[in-house]
Formats: sequence, structure tokens, C-alpha cells
Amino acid sequence: MLYILVAGGYDDADPKVKEIENFTKVLGEEIIAQGHILLTGCQTNLDKIAAKAAHEKLKEMKDPDPDRRVISYILLGRQPAHNYGKIIRSQLDNWEIETERLYVPEQIHLADVVILIGGFDGTYRAANWARIEKKPILAVAFCGGSATKVYEMEFGEFDKKYAGRIDKIEYQELNSINDNMQAKAQKIVSLAEKIVTSKSVVVIMSYSKRPDLDDIYESFEAVCKDFGYVCKRVQNANAVDRIVPRILEEIRQAAFVIADLTELKQNVFYELGYAEGLGRPVVVTAKDGTDLPFDVKEIPTIFWDGQKKLKEDLRTKIRMIADKQGR
Repeated sequence: MLYILVAGGYDDADPKVKEIENFTKVLGEEIIAQGHILLTGCQTNLDKIAAKAAHEKLKEMKDPDPDRRVISYILLGRQPAHNYGKIIRSQLDNWEIETERLYVPEQIHLADVVILIGGFDGTYRAANWARIEKKPILAVAFCGGSATKVYEMEFGEFDKKYAGRIDKIEYQELNSINDNMQAKAQKIVSLAEKIVTSKSVVVIMSYSKRPDLDDIYESFEAVCKDFGYVCKRVQNANAVDRIVPRILEEIRQAAFVIADLTELKQNVFYELGYAEGLGRPVVVTAKDGTDLPFDVKEIPTIFWDGQKKLKEDLRTKIRMIADKQGR
């Protein structure tokens, strides 16, 4: 279940107004139909359309508590644009970035992904807050408005921000024009699910040149590929990049981490601790007979000798992670 923020707006004189309203309505319904929570800022007519559609969809589905999956935040001193779902008073009286104390708007902080539709300066503001919070942005380009410019900027940084999560052609769904609204909304909600979860798996292990360690890395790659994941192993620093920051950034963006403790290296324990501190799922392996230190013995560990058994055990572990991540 994701928290999906829908934000934006439109001018009533916009020739696309009916198209934007229809898409926003269908999107609100689809967010609920696919099992997620809708967030809004509760200040524009677009917010109202999305919240109303989502709330009515919950009633149609006979949800016993429809307010729990439509959540909106309203600024101090403002009247809410709608009364659908749960309305929460923000701690802020504006959502500007140029303030003496940087306080991220609650709906941005809570969101797993931000969907932007049309809009004006407020859409740029929402996009910038999302960037500060490192939240994925899906700007629906075909509706026009500021979201089109945001889409162009995000697409320009695709390789840096999203390449480990989705394919570039999938991100371009945001700019497609040939689907009906229902199909488009379904694709964008599915895209939100995928873009939140990385396809990348970071392998942390000794850099020693040992045939058996090369063999297990090949096993890691093969099993991960079966579940749609891609293994990464940062091995070499260059004159510009230090290796540790690169590894930590890869871990931060990873779907999960595989840590092999066969050689009890300090860097491996450091990186393993970092991954656990971030709450990343971790699969721990070690060669049969490895004497693990007391502080990691409690972590479930796959002890390997031959590759066949290692792959079988890996599949069991990774299947559990993949199921939780919807792969």
C-alpha cells in the first residue's frame, strides 16, 4: 500500500479542462482500486475532484472506513477545498520554500510518490519539495501546464534518478496521448508502484580474487535476474569518486542487499550495518564453516558450499522479498 500524492491545478478557460478533470477523477478511483492511499493538498479544484472520486470509490467498494484512505492537509487559516476523507490541519500557513525554517509540507513527507497534473507555480513548488525529500515524481505531461515542464526536467535526469527502478519507455507513459483515460490511469498507478521499488541489488563482499567468491557472485546474479533484479558490485574507485560514498549511495537506492561474510572484512560489516540502519532487506551468506562474530550470529545466514544449494536457498529468500515488493 503506497501513499500517493496527487497535486496540481488548471485554469477553467483551458481548452483541455474536461480532459484534465476526467483524468483526475479516473486517477483518484484507480489509486483506491489498486489498494493505495490518496493524499491531497485540499486547496484546488483538482484536489477536490481526486478526493471525491477516491472517496466515492471506497463507498462503492463498501470500505468500512473510507476516510482512512483519503487524507488531505490544509494550510493554517485556509478553508479546505473539499470535505472528503480525513482533513488534517497543517503546521504551516504556506508551502513556500523561501522560509527562515525549512519545514517539508506534511503531504510531501508522507508520500511515497508524487503525481503532478497541470498546474502553475504551486506545481513547481510541489516538485521542488519532492526533490528535497528525494521522492519519485510522475509529472503527467499530456495535460499541459507546469507539469509538462517538470516532466521534461525529470526525464532529462532519468538515468540518474530512475534508471535502477523502471525502463525509460515506461516513464514516457507520462507523455503518451493514445490511451483512453482508464488505461492511462491504470498504467500511471502501476508506474508509481514500480518506481518506488528499485530493481537494483547491491552485493557487498570481499574484493579478494578467489574463484569460489567469483562463483557465488555469479550465482547471486543469476538468481536475482530470475526475479527481475539487477546485481551491482562496486569494486573500483577512480580519481574523482571515493569508493565508500558510491557504495553507500548504491545501498540507499537498492531494493535489497546481499552481504557475504566469508571473509570477515571491516568494510563489509560497515556496509551491512548501514543497510540495516536504513531498513533495507538484507540477505546474508557465508561459506560453510565461517566463524561469524557474535554480533551477526543472530542474523539468519545462508551457509554455502556448492552453488546448487546456494541458489536454492537464495531463491527462497529472494522470493519472499520479491513478493513483499510486488515483483
